[in-house]
Amino acid sequence: MTGIRRTATVAAFCAALTAIPAGAAGPPLPTKSKYGATKGFRLVGSTTLGDRGVNSPIAVAGRCVYVGDRYDKNGIAVVDVRNPRRPRQVSVIPPVTGATQRELRADTGLGLLVVMSYSLTTGGAGNNVKLYDIAADCTKPTLLSTYDMGRRSPHEFFLWKDAKRPGRALVYLANTLFAPDLEVVEITDPRAPRLVAAYDIGADIADNPVAVPESGSGYLHSLAVSDDGTRAYMGTWDYGFYVADTSALAEPALPGAPLPVVRPLGAGRVDYGGNVHGAVRVPGRPYAVLVEEAYANAGAGCPFGHLRMADVSDEANPKLLGEFKLQENDCEKAKAVNGTFSSHNQTVFPNVVLMGWYAGGLRAVDISDPAKPVESGAFVPKPTFEPSRRDGRLFFPRNEANQWIGAMWSYPVVQDGLVYVVDIDLGLFIVEYTGKHAREVKQAGYVEGNSSPSRYTRKAPRIVRPGAVADGAPTVVRSPYADLPLPARARQAAYGFFCVGV
Repeated sequence: MTGIRRTATVAAFCAALTAIPAGAAGPPLPTKSKYGATKGFRLVGSTTLGDRGVNSPIAVAGRCVYVGDRYDKNGIAVVDVRNPRRPRQVSVIPPVTGATQRELRADTGLGLLVVMSYSLTTGGAGNNVKLYDIAADCTKPTLLSTYDMGRRSPHEFFLWKDAKRPGRALVYLANTLFAPDLEVVEITDPRAPRLVAAYDIGADIADNPVAVPESGSGYLHSLAVSDDGTRAYMGTWDYGFYVADTSALAEPALPGAPLPVVRPLGAGRVDYGGNVHGAVRVPGRPYAVLVEEAYANAGAGCPFGHLRMADVSDEANPKLLGEFKLQENDCEKAKAVNGTFSSHNQTVFPNVVLMGWYAGGLRAVDISDPAKPVESGAFVPKPTFEPSRRDGRLFFPRNEANQWIGAMWSYPVVQDGLVYVVDIDLGLFIVEYTGKHAREVKQAGYVEGNSSPSRYTRKAPRIVRPGAVADGAPTVVRSPYADLPLPARARQAAYGFFCVGV
């Protein structure tokens, strides 16, 4: 997923930010990425999922972990982790031909597994969100409904749960290539998902005027929503990071009322010249963790994306603070081992970030000083096999030899103090974090970067749906935007990362 990067701007910014005065000591170097490197983590258990490879992110719900399918061959693996030292696959949700079961969230309180799929070809079929009942038996998900998006491909989503009204929940769908950038779907009744809001950076849908101008490739890639539902932290591909007001969505809309409007809080934004793949607020502190993504074999993929910190004490005018990158952000080092060493998805605690870093494995970053984030942990799996199916974008072009095996990708999920994370190639890993600020992680009940509210202690209350989901046959609800013509930007050649089969 690499867009057009303003390399001169990035180079100038990085040179200025990393300059060290003569005689000053720089921060310690991060752990070199090599197979089996371990610092601040202890392996608890793992499974290769039958050496299948091409895994997509995970969802965790009690004894069950769900591992998605990056393409359309394997389906969603259902893994029993009742004994985390010996996780074992017990069933599978079948694959969907021509589509990737790409993004998953699960919640034991709601009793739901939410699966977002998109077509492997632009404008193809299989673009939807499916809701499964896992309350009775999480190893046997039962399909409740499908929110059909037609030819419009979603890309990522955030699950927000209403703490004041247990059972009410919203899915914030980032569509990236397709207007509107954001569809907000209420799943309070999981048999009847319904659109409750839409938002577009370029205001190229008539019913939702916004204050942010179109930036060409500045589509919304990912977002995170505050616990109270009043703020969204927006990561865009080429328009930077900004904070939006989602207060209108924190409260249920009255019957017959117009769609609530999402608006930027102000004109201020952080723009460092590369994509903001995602942005997550630091709990209890006025900062946000931003990540950038780049592939080795896609456009100007190297130097790779990394972590940056933003000050959001003035949410209308966020400011850039510090950054953290791996040694392999250096292109020559990355080419020597032929892998993608890019940041990807972050799960954030008050003083430490856990992050999948592709070939760099799972990393922990100490952010207690947000201006000077430093490494506090590294876990790079040692491969025991090479999957037959690989993603060619992870390797440098014209270099098919010595391809790096392993790409840690998902948002780490922390449940009862253990960290669950998936590797595209190598499968599911369960680890314990033992580095600096380990107590924050060990005491957590349930924390992940792509849903809220998280439970940062086991004593924190769980949001539980009152009553069971009504019986009935699975339903299909079609998005109001499903049948509209695709916008011009979806046909631009620059957006090739959906077009796996083209």
